[in-house]
Amino acid sequence: MRNTLLLTVVALLTFQTLSAQNVVRPEQSRKRSVWWKVSAVALAAATSVDAHSSWGRVEANPVLAGPNGRFGSQGVALKALITGGVLGAQYMMMKNHPKAERYGTWTNFVLAGALGSAAAYNYNLHRSASVVQPQTSHVALK
Repeated sequence: MRNTLLLTVVALLTFQTLSAQNVVRPEQSRKRSVWWKVSAVALAAATSVDAHSSWGRVEANPVLAGPNGRFGSQGVALKALITGGVLGAQYMMMKNHPKAERYGTWTNFVLAGALGSAAAYNYNLHRSASVVQPQTSHVALK
């Protein structure tokens, strides 16, 4: 489980870094606000925690489910690509429209909250499912 979580975090941070590469000259670059960076990290962390909470379990979303119907590496890759795409699109949009940074920041925090609540639901669901109640059999003795 720890290897899966570590792999997920590394993949998300790699995709985030690759999607947010500065393609203009350094003297033309505009510094991003601290809040947008914090929101991007929160989104990446929430995505990785959500992926960890679903790893190896039956996946309700057919797009994220693997061939056996469970969440695995295919789902992690898609989640990482989506997160990297969202952050990359925001970065490109903010280069041309700096005032859009505020909307990107709020979007990231809202998405991080939604993914975090989904992860909490998954952990709670799996925790209650792992508790096995003893079965009592009522056998009539003669």
